Amino acid sequence: MRLVIYQTSDLHGYVYPTNYVKEQPLGILKIGSYIKEDEKNYDASLKIDCGDLVQGSALTHYLYKHDIKTNPIIEGLENIKYDIYVLGNHEFNYGLEYLHKSYAPVCDKVINANIDGLSFKTKPYKIFNYNGFRIGCIGLTTGFIPNWEQECNIKGLKFNDPVEAYGKYEQELKENCDFIIVCYHGGFEKSIEDNITPTESLTKENQGSELLEKFDSIDMILSGHQHRSFITKINGVICSQPLNNGQNFTKIVIDTETKKIEYKLVEVKNINIDIEKNLINIFKEEESKLQVYLDQEIGEFDKDILVDNIFEARLKGHPFINFLHEVQLEASGADFSELSIFDSTIGFKKIVSIRDVLINYPYPNTLKVLKVKGEKIKEAMEKSATYFVVENGEVKVSKSFLEPKVQHYNYDTFGGMNYEIDLNREFGDRIVSIKKDNMNIDLDKYYTIVMNNYRATNTAIYPSYENAEIVKEINLDMSEVIINYIQDKKKVKITEESNYTIKY
Repeated sequence: MRLVIYQTSDLHGYVYPTNYVKEQPLGILKIGSYIKEDEKNYDASLKIDCGDLVQGSALTHYLYKHDIKTNPIIEGLENIKYDIYVLGNHEFNYGLEYLHKSYAPVCDKVINANIDGLSFKTKPYKIFNYNGFRIGCIGLTTGFIPNWEQECNIKGLKFNDPVEAYGKYEQELKENCDFIIVCYHGGFEKSIEDNITPTESLTKENQGSELLEKFDSIDMILSGHQHRSFITKINGVICSQPLNNGQNFTKIVIDTETKKIEYKLVEVKNINIDIEKNLINIFKEEESKLQVYLDQEIGEFDKDILVDNIFEARLKGHPFINFLHEVQLEASGADFSELSIFDSTIGFKKIVSIRDVLINYPYPNTLKVLKVKGEKIKEAMEKSATYFVVENGEVKVSKSFLEPKVQHYNYDTFGGMNYEIDLNREFGDRIVSIKKDNMNIDLDKYYTIVMNNYRATNTAIYPSYENAEIVKEINLDMSEVIINYIQDKKKVKITEESNYTIKY
């Protein structure tokens, strides 16, 4: 028989083919409509989602804020008849109650071999029998979650090492399966060409390569988390990872008799199909309410601050960046502010709605204020300054921020100061000056600096903040902080001039 496997990952709540500003080729509706039609060409199908499903879009933000009884995103995948769900790290962003409401109704389909303490029952693996051909699917989630997530959102949970968890169940899977699939919300920490060369710090955030090194029983790894786009064989094992937001998805066809396997990533931009009516009906009511909510006007700026070119904004500064720093500094009372702008950034027109805020800041980050020495702030600034390189007189993004995973969000700007960067100098010695109130900061003095909770805790990227004292936490989503700031001011005056200069 011919069995087709479909895998999605990192859908982040993108249902409709839009980012709520313009139409884009992505989302659950197009993928689901394709799957429901395409699976008719095969004898059987297996549908797997590898996590980061219920957080990350304007729709998920709305659902979280409006106390849902059941999650329509899960209902949508149930309509498509998904067989397996794996939890991603962003599943925990909205807290354990939201997690329970979303996944408890489908807990019999959630496979989870390495998270202890969930409020709903899960199985470490499931075995599917296709006319005697037995496929075992084990669910693993990156164990690095406590390094990012707010403690209140994971209270009582234990995140065990995924590699050790696979080892615990390997023998059972080998004895009872003909084919083993690791469904992993995590990525690959070494080159997918040779599985030898590290492509990132070996923090155990991603352990796909380690799984392949330690076990020869794995036939396939369906991964996620890194938002990469590849399907290939590594040491004879099929390994796949689709892009985020439903831009593409994995399709694998196995002939259970000949054992021949075909595989590819299906690009949503190439799908020309009508949206299935039963599927779209699941979202109609909430989508209608969402549109009304998004269009609520909350205030205005004294002029447009649209971001036409994100690269130029990062390089030269932008009034939009100035505005975000002002918000963080006022909310925190800190000496300095640190932030990144996301790839979804479009800036603001003069009249601002909730839609505009959520497009520019789609993540439920909160704020933390750290107490750190001036020298540690400079170290962080030096790290950020490695984002740019000069090649043949032209400024470009460093490959380390592009490969193997695009990481524009790890380039930060700093507020509450004036500073200068020289790209002609070596990494680690690019910060020429840092001034506050026209005075050089004292590298031996302690200062307070506000940043989002992800940056404050993800010290693998910014190690200068490791073990820093947390002096204040602002447990509101940053989008809410921005909305409150605009509503309070009603009319926001824009600071045009950038507080930093980058020479090259």
